[in-house]
Amino acid sequence: MAARDDGPGAKTPAWDKHGVDIVLDCSGGDPRRHLAAGATKVLCGAPAGGFAFDGLVVFGVNHMRIDGSHRLLHGACSATHGIAPVARLLHYALGIEHAVITPMHDVQHCAGIACEREGSVAAQLQQVLPRLPGALDETPPVHVPDCGLVLLGMVFAASRDTSVEEVNALIQCASFGAYGDLLRYCDGPDDTTSATDLHSCLFQAALTQVSGRIVKVCAGYRSELGYARRLVDTLEVMARV
Repeated sequence: MAARDDGPGAKTPAWDKHGVDIVLDCSGGDPRRHLAAGATKVLCGAPAGGFAFDGLVVFGVNHMRIDGSHRLLHGACSATHGIAPVARLLHYALGIEHAVITPMHDVQHCAGIACEREGSVAAQLQQVLPRLPGALDETPPVHVPDCGLVLLGMVFAASRDTSVEEVNALIQCASFGAYGDLLRYCDGPDDTTSATDLHSCLFQAALTQVSGRIVKVCAGYRSELGYARRLVDTLEVMARV
C-alpha cells in the first residue's frame, strides 16, 4: 500500500484497516497519532517536538536494545549518526573521560528542519551511549564555506595515552568489519564520497590529532541518504522483535 501524509494537519490513514504495522513518520507532526490510527509501532525521523519516546536509536550503536515493548522510537538526527559510531568505538577502546563536540557546516544546513535536526548532538549521544560520562558538552556550530560535508569535531580526554596511528587503526578496522555498512574510513581530501553514498558516518582520518591523552577526531556525513538508510535498517529491526 502507498500512503501519503502531507504534514501535521493531514488526515492520518486508518493503518490497521490497510494492514500497516509500522509507520515511519518524517512529517514533524505528533507521531502518537499513528498508534491511535491502528499502527503497532512508530519510528520518527523528524525533529522530536517535545514528544516523549520509548527510546532514541542510532542503528549500529544501540539498536540491539530494541525490544517488543518499544512502540514509539526516535531515529536521532543525522549529525548524531555521523559521530556516534566513532564515539562508541573510541570509548570502548580508549575510554572517553571528558569530551566537547563542535558541529561544522555551511549556512545551508542552518535552514529549516536541517538546523533543527542537528539539535544537541551531545545530549543525544549520552542517550544512545549511556556509559559515556556526564562531562560531554557541545559548542555552537561553526559555519564554513561549502565543503560538501557536515563535520562533527570531537575533542576528548582518553583514559590513557594513545597515538594518531592507534586511533585511526581502531576506526579503520571497524570500517572493514561490523561497522562496514554505516562507517566509511576516509584517508584524506582526495578520498571523496558521492552524494549517493549510503554510509551515515564518514571518518576523516587526516584530521586526527593526539597529544598524550587529548584526542581530536572528525567525522560526519555528506547527504541525508545515509541517515535514511539507517532509518530503514532500524525499521527492519523493529519488524523482527
